[in-house]
Amino acid sequence: MPDRNSFKALWGPTTAALVALLLMTFASAPLNAEDAVNLRKVTAGLHDGHSFSPSLRGDGGWLAYGVRESVKGTFQTKFYARSLDEGGVFRSVWPKQHPSLKDGEGTASFTDILAFDWSKDGENNAMVALHKRKGQEVFLEKMEVRIGGEGDQGAPSISPDGSQLVVVSEVGDGAGSDLWVINTVDGAEPLQLTFTRESELAPAWHPSQQKIIHEQRNPLGSDIWEFNLDTFTHSSLLRLGTSDEILPSYSPDGVHVAFLSNKDSKDGLRWDLFVFEPGKSLPKSVIKGVRRSDRSPGYCWDPLGRYLIAAVEDELAGYPLVIAPTDGSEPPRLFSATKDNMDPSIVSVGDKVRLTWVALDERAPPSRNYRIVWLAEFGLANYGLAAGLGSSP
Repeated sequence: MPDRNSFKALWGPTTAALVALLLMTFASAPLNAEDAVNLRKVTAGLHDGHSFSPSLRGDGGWLAYGVRESVKGTFQTKFYARSLDEGGVFRSVWPKQHPSLKDGEGTASFTDILAFDWSKDGENNAMVALHKRKGQEVFLEKMEVRIGGEGDQGAPSISPDGSQLVVVSEVGDGAGSDLWVINTVDGAEPLQLTFTRESELAPAWHPSQQKIIHEQRNPLGSDIWEFNLDTFTHSSLLRLGTSDEILPSYSPDGVHVAFLSNKDSKDGLRWDLFVFEPGKSLPKSVIKGVRRSDRSPGYCWDPLGRYLIAAVEDELAGYPLVIAPTDGSEPPRLFSATKDNMDPSIVSVGDKVRLTWVALDERAPPSRNYRIVWLAEFGLANYGLAAGLGSSP
């Protein structure tokens, strides 16, 4: 159980008291049969290094995740995929060959796999590979689609219908980055969307419309912008002065937007999670002190948009994983008793929900006490009550 003093520091005395009461209630309350939680370790013992950025395929059947580990004495970053329903079939996401590779070029020309995004069909997934000479490039698995250039290409995001891929492309002279989009068909050519002096970052698709939300970094801070592919217009959604508003995402119904902001942090180092409805409501704080990383926003929407789940930047409390209603009507409550939590990801599978995140494997020997991927499965209708998950056997 997290130390209550750490919660007091995050949310204040009154809120901390409510959180403490909620923690005791949910930690002690037995779950009904329909609330039964299947909690298991997915990657324990497979790697010599911390796992990160787990993501579930849309149907929940496969998991992809990254690992930073030593390979023949050299640290490399790789991504792997593992079946959750077919006896744990396991593979590297980087193929032995790719149709876009040129003469004299092979997969060995790339040293690291830095990012991964599932496609709708689970086949033509996006990968960011680090070329030994050319920098980061984006590929689609099994398809002749490759995006390279003078600077690094990254942050791939595939549209919900699987027909398009958006990436961030850096300008070679360090003048910033822009958004590019490409159709997911063999031999397609990328199209540049933005031409600003600022840097467009962290693109994410609208769940049902041809819109891409993203952050735009400028000398005064970072703001939230949206690109409409139907009208080819680029517009600002949120500006809050000189603070940084980053890593935006649409709610599952596309009505609301969540983002991280340091506007309430005196030193600019604390990232709080906010939700608002563009053009209709002001941002409302949902979770304070979110633990983000270079590869993950540190939060995710539940499949119905009722809750947000996030890891909290509180070392004394063991970096807890918490859940809070998206309307901010209740304070966050503890979701899992695992330690050193990061990078939650969630999908619905029929009437069930599957949630993955990384946390320490506390029962491993000290020499192998890495963050591994954890998986929890519970009912879609009532998982908001499934707080206080314990460690697996």
